[in-house]
Amino acid sequence: MEQNARAQILNAAEARLLASGPAGLVLDAVAADAGISKGGLLYHFPNKEALVGSLCDRMLARFDEELVALSAADPERPGAWTRAYLSSTVTEEGKPADNSAQLMAGILSTLGRDSAHLEKVREHFVRWHAKLESDGIDPTTAKIVRLAADGLWLSALLRLQPIEPEPSSSVFRALRDMTRR
Repeated sequence: MEQNARAQILNAAEARLLASGPAGLVLDAVAADAGISKGGLLYHFPNKEALVGSLCDRMLARFDEELVALSAADPERPGAWTRAYLSSTVTEEGKPADNSAQLMAGILSTLGRDSAHLEKVREHFVRWHAKLESDGIDPTTAKIVRLAADGLWLSALLRLQPIEPEPSSSVFRALRDMTRR
């Protein structure tokens, strides 16, 4: 039951963050949405930073799981990890593959610059980058694909000028094709 309560709280916090941004992440409201008392929330997460840190950990774990699953399902070994990174980051339309961009924006704005949780994000990127470099394709190509995928994801996060759907598909296919050379 305790794991279930934690998951309910994290689901409620994530929904609030996605719906209202960092301003919506109010512990009383999260507790109400999760169907528990504020004391119950504080039992699992002693403060907002702990809650946000757990949201961050869960988001990173989900991304790791997605990378592993997509890479394992790819029958073509060289470049499988890089293609998994590309596909789990952005869609062919150049949009985030899930609501991670919006969620990460909320998490980052609540974490602050010097948070230990932000260091976890950096550590994951170091690990992902190392896997890209040892993916069996040219390491520079893998870096280009990663940076392009991150750029498309970040453009969506910041609502920068989007690439039109058809050119986005062409860009995505070109990046995917680069992993097969």
